[in-house]
Amino acid sequence: MQKLIVQEKFNPPGDDVLALIENGMDFLDKARSELEANEYKYSIVSFWTAVEIMLKVPLLHEHWSLVCSGKRFVRSKFLEGDFQSVTYDDAITRLDDVLNMPLNSDTKKAFNAIRQHRNQVVHFYKQAFTDQDQQAILSEQAAAWFALNRFMREDWVSIFGPLHSWKLARSETLLLQGNKFYSAIRLEQVKADLDKRVAGGQIVQRCDECNQDAAVTDTIDTGHHELPVLYERHCLVCSSLSGFIRMHCPACGDEMACLQGEFSVRCNKCGVNHNRYDVLDESLFHSNWDDEFLPAGCTQCMRPGTVAKFGNGYLCTECLSFFKTLMVCECCNHAIDSVQELSYIRGCDFCDGDKRYMDE
Repeated sequence: MQKLIVQEKFNPPGDDVLALIENGMDFLDKARSELEANEYKYSIVSFWTAVEIMLKVPLLHEHWSLVCSGKRFVRSKFLEGDFQSVTYDDAITRLDDVLNMPLNSDTKKAFNAIRQHRNQVVHFYKQAFTDQDQQAILSEQAAAWFALNRFMREDWVSIFGPLHSWKLARSETLLLQGNKFYSAIRLEQVKADLDKRVAGGQIVQRCDECNQDAAVTDTIDTGHHELPVLYERHCLVCSSLSGFIRMHCPACGDEMACLQGEFSVRCNKCGVNHNRYDVLDESLFHSNWDDEFLPAGCTQCMRPGTVAKFGNGYLCTECLSFFKTLMVCECCNHAIDSVQELSYIRGCDFCDGDKRYMDE
């Protein structure tokens, strides 16, 4: 019998590292807004600032002195902000020499292109950008954006964590959805993956979000080999996700679809509306041991009571996210899909933790 577990999934960084990440995210959002407003000069400066900040995050997480330059490091001065910060070149060197996590050549190339452009607009007056300048900026920043995304969401996901990873993914999705130039560049970057999927018999469709032919549909392994079957539609360009379930209508037995985000499920054959939790919850066929923890909460759509028993795992009946296991917050005893370390103190996404410890 599958059971809910209390599990420490993510070890969050310290307050100083979190502050640095949030600062970098602010500059990244600013760069995207300036780019959408065609303020290319300012977007370059903001984006480069974000890159410099994010490269220092793993260094600070390892030890505060790694983000300092000079011969003598004083902790008290560091805490006051009275220190010389490490340069970009020194940061990438320390990522390699100290943390044994060097930037790959493509990432360095993408970041260096942005750095050179940033130096031009900061140190040399440039009255206007030509069409050729704008195309170069868009191309360079697109490559650098994707490189920074990989740096945060793949190489250092253990530090940036699910929350900041989600924010960066959302920021990139907004950029790709609102800028055809960016999405076209991204399409070229994922073309080999798309060709491989097509060769394997997978159908590629047009994404409703970025309008690129890059959306693929995968079957999610829930333990069901017949209806109901859960599918996930994923765009390789803008990373937008949407889920749907094919199932039998409880009223007439005809096949119907349950789409992500619908409050109820309507059968087109008989016209009956069904409560989505009632038709998707399979806890009736399992031990009552699970019932005391259900419905559980979903951190993907931040709904506190939408997760039901489904197949060999658990399904959020709202956003259709599927989880193999659930975890229990040791503070509020709420079952959810993800619980951070020391939840009996810090709580979870649906509670504020134990204030007695927080005050101390």
